[in-house]
Formats: sequence, structure tokens, C-alpha cells
Amino acid sequence: MDFSTVTKAVIDAGKIVLDKVNRGNLTKKGERDFVTDCDIAVQTQLAKALYSKYPDIPLMSEEKDNDVMYSDTVFILDPIDGTTNYIHGYDLSCISLACVYKDEPVYGAVYNPFSKQLYLAEKDKGATLNGKKIRVSDVSDISSALIGAETSPYERYDAAKHFDKLLNVFLASMDIRISGSAALDICYVADGKTDAFLTSNLKPWDYAAACCILKEAGGICTDWKGELPSMKHKSDILATNSLLQEVLYGFVR
Repeated sequence: MDFSTVTKAVIDAGKIVLDKVNRGNLTKKGERDFVTDCDIAVQTQLAKALYSKYPDIPLMSEEKDNDVMYSDTVFILDPIDGTTNYIHGYDLSCISLACVYKDEPVYGAVYNPFSKQLYLAEKDKGATLNGKKIRVSDVSDISSALIGAETSPYERYDAAKHFDKLLNVFLASMDIRISGSAALDICYVADGKTDAFLTSNLKPWDYAAACCILKEAGGICTDWKGELPSMKHKSDILATNSLLQEVLYGFVR
């Protein structure tokens, strides 16, 4: 497949994110979980662009009904990963689009239009940031590691258990960073900015594209049991530079 037009469509959709008018008209989906006009507009524009190029490939997206997904190949979209950030003008948000073939991400684009940072990868072709090759870090000692994490804000009934794990990771590592965008966090591991990322209860559109980027940059993304993350249901995610994978299993299992 030629993904160049898909990448261009992602970049074009970034213009919608930059239009502050689209931050309004919040719709509440769940406890502290919102969708904005921008989410819908980005999803609509990208759905049209993808359909025009690949009409036979279905789209799984955060803001649509995804009950029927039987195709071997599927696009997985998060129109805005980091919606809470976006609502508050905290500009760590991105468009995340993956192409998945038989449950394996074979293309990933994660684009932050505020910083103009475009992370890209295709299977067996490496990963880039704005066209330049990226690679994971070589940190193998957790005491020297900077770890990305999320708070799992929509499953607060499990907050104590989740934060207990984060506390132990914090005490063992150099420090923890929480950005509010899982897709960007995994890309930061791919780019060597951080050395690992972990959180619970993520949906496929939060990690599908970034997992492709991380793998192509030399890293590993699994669930907390060490298995490949589901591309159909939510997973607990551990993404590392590969050198820290085993030691971090000890903190999350």
C-alpha cells in the first residue's frame, strides 16, 4: 500500500485541530470523558479521505460505532488523543492513525499539529520524526530511566491500585512524566526522549499507530502479561526501549 496520501490527509486534518473554534460544544461521553466538535470534524474529514483512497478498508475510530470489524485490514483512528489537554489549551494533543493487517500495525502516523511533529512508521521501513530516523534509547538501568505514564482517568475505581504501581516505578526510576496523550508518550519512547511508558485500560486507537512507530524504532510494546496488545479491545500497555521490558514486568504484574 502507498500511504503517502494517507499521511497527507493526517497533516491536512491538523488544520482543524488548530482552529480554536472547534474547542467548543463539548459532549459528555462518560465520567470526565468528553468529545469536542474537533474530534468529530477530524474523524469526518479523515474518514472521507480514507474511503476515497481505500473504499474497502473499514475505519475503527474513537467517536463511531465499531461493533462490526471483520476485515483483515482496518484503519484505526483517534481523531484527538489528549482531548482533555486540547479542551484546556494544553497543547500536547495529536491525531493518531494506524493501518492494521491481521492484528499487526503496519503503518502508524502520530501528528501533533501544535508542534508540527509528525511521527511516522511503516512495517520494516523504520520510524521517523519529521523525516529523520529515530531510535529508542540504550538505557538499561531503571534507576537512570525516565518513565512515561498515564493516570487511567476513566477507571477511577482502580486508581489506588494503579497509583500504587506508579509509586513503585517512581521510586525505582529517575522520574516519571505524565503528558496526557498516550500516543505521544509511546512515540517519545520511540524517539529516545523517555525510556518506557506504562498505563492501564487503553483502547486500540490510543496505541495502535504509536506501537508501530515504537517497534520500527527498536522498541517493544506489549500488554502487562507480555502478549501483543489487542487491536480490538482495550489493553494494559507497557512500551519500552526493549532493555527495560523485563524489569518493568515486575512492577506491573
